[in-house]
Amino acid sequence: MWIVPVNHGSGSEIFYVGDEFFRALWRYRAELAPVYWLAGCLLAGWWLHAAHPNWWPLPIVAGLTGLVLLAFRPAVLIAKYPLLSRWRVRLWGAGFIATVSAWLTAATITGPTAGPMRPIALLATAAFAVPWIWREDRARLTKVRILRDHFPDTADAAGLSGARMVSAVIDKWGWTARIRLRRGQTYGDAVKALPELESALGARIGSARAEPVKDNASQFTLRLVEIDPHAQPVLWEPRHTPVLGKPNASITEPITVGIYEDGAPVIVSVLRRHVLIGGATDSGKSGLLNVILGRIAECNDTAVWGIDLKKGMELAPWSNVLHKLATDNDSAEDLLQSAVDELEARAEFLTSQGRREWYPKSDAPQLFIMIDEYAELSKKGQKLADSISRRGRAVAVCLLIATQRPTQKSMGEGSALRAQMNVRFCLRVNEAPDVDLILGAGKLRAGWDTTTFDAPGKFLVSAAGLDAPRRARAELMTDADVHDTAITYARPGSVTAQLAAQAVFASPDSPAHGLVEAPETIGTPPAVSGPEMALWAALKDAPPEGVSVGSLQQATGRGRRWVYKRLQAGREDGTVTTPSHGRWRAMTPRQNPPPPNQPIPPADRPTDPDGGHADNQPHDHPQ
Repeated sequence: MWIVPVNHGSGSEIFYVGDEFFRALWRYRAELAPVYWLAGCLLAGWWLHAAHPNWWPLPIVAGLTGLVLLAFRPAVLIAKYPLLSRWRVRLWGAGFIATVSAWLTAATITGPTAGPMRPIALLATAAFAVPWIWREDRARLTKVRILRDHFPDTADAAGLSGARMVSAVIDKWGWTARIRLRRGQTYGDAVKALPELESALGARIGSARAEPVKDNASQFTLRLVEIDPHAQPVLWEPRHTPVLGKPNASITEPITVGIYEDGAPVIVSVLRRHVLIGGATDSGKSGLLNVILGRIAECNDTAVWGIDLKKGMELAPWSNVLHKLATDNDSAEDLLQSAVDELEARAEFLTSQGRREWYPKSDAPQLFIMIDEYAELSKKGQKLADSISRRGRAVAVCLLIATQRPTQKSMGEGSALRAQMNVRFCLRVNEAPDVDLILGAGKLRAGWDTTTFDAPGKFLVSAAGLDAPRRARAELMTDADVHDTAITYARPGSVTAQLAAQAVFASPDSPAHGLVEAPETIGTPPAVSGPEMALWAALKDAPPEGVSVGSLQQATGRGRRWVYKRLQAGREDGTVTTPSHGRWRAMTPRQNPPPPNQPIPPADRPTDPDGGHADNQPHDHPQ
């Protein structure tokens, strides 16, 4: 507050009173808003009538623009003004805009004081002021203002003497305030003082939260949760409903796994990232694992393999989505070895293309290896998983691990796996040091404490862009939700499909019985890398004389035109050559590349229906 000493009748007393008067006008701007509306309309009408009487269409255009936005683009306005999410508020706003624009139009033509213009302005102001003043959150706004005015005393009682409340906003579940600390105080002091702040505010135990302000060490954000949105489970909501002819969601977009205490969704990117889920028994690890797997299943550019050392008890319901499922250490080692082979094949392919990262798409998906109860893996399995964690990010072969205590012993001696986890979820833990084990050293001291969580599914998440300890709760997937999601997003070649094929081959009544072998459930993985890598593998393993286009069609499962486009693109960038007429193979480092843009021999080129050649079409470069 600006206080000027009063000196026996000097003008400083007037300045002091004026300063307090204008501060009050600003502090109570919400309650005085109707007065400001009236004054603003009168001034605008007077100026328009006196200076620009021919501008009377301007208020009409402005009013129509506002009405159109409210009617057809409410989402844009709601993002900035959440109160507009209520239909009553939008109806009030439409009436307000229409009335103001009509009155200003008339005032521009006739003047703001002509005839009944002033009584109409007063009546309209009174009509719109009543719902404004008595709106639903008025009592809470008043309460927050009182807290702000009395916060210095509250801070003194909590041991944060000198702290001031800069601003405050309310929401459905409580309020959030920006607090300026006294010089020398830090965010750490605020975290330690949270129990005292709860007592000084008369709040329930565990309802106060503190978050740092990155760009100002002398401030922090204080949140008081008056109504806990996590008191009841957060029900699962499918992100995407498949529609015939339209693509599913993509893993290149962040996934939603729950909600924060202020009702905002928990949005996390898992594109080319390893994920760690840690928590005590009955903390909700399997539930959170189901939610993440459900979001991954919704994406059409993902493939999932699972390791469940509880004999498949947790992951078996997802058999329609999983391409591989291991339920013991022997099959888990085979699965992880297949993942390492896939990783190395992808790395070799990227090197041949001169690229450094894998971009997932429907026929070249990101591969997730889900491991429930990682500590039960054998040493060989842990060694393979460690290799994947260090080398798999760039080629989109990623781990999703759930464990109770990711200690150095349980994660494998000498393992770097825990350090490679880009996204970490920490549910309830029994011992405070476990927070640092899951989230990283120093997190507990910085306020990331989950020992007081009182319901399954409550968690803290640490990831890129998520560096504040905001409490959240995962969505709840019931057994019916898991079943419906797995059926909706069933994948060709899934574990269920493989078992069904095995049953057909094994049935004595089947025409195929005894003719061919049934496919293996665990062993060689399905082709998750897509036709691009299949083409490259066939070209790389071709004999010196090369392979025919027909053989490449069989290897990729694609048509002749698709194969020719990729071959021509490979010749242009020097990765593919033709050792003989109609035969193809990958270039070796010792070979000299052919001249650029050398055409394919006419005899090898298929013709399109119009008589043109396929290689005259635009080329789609590999993956």
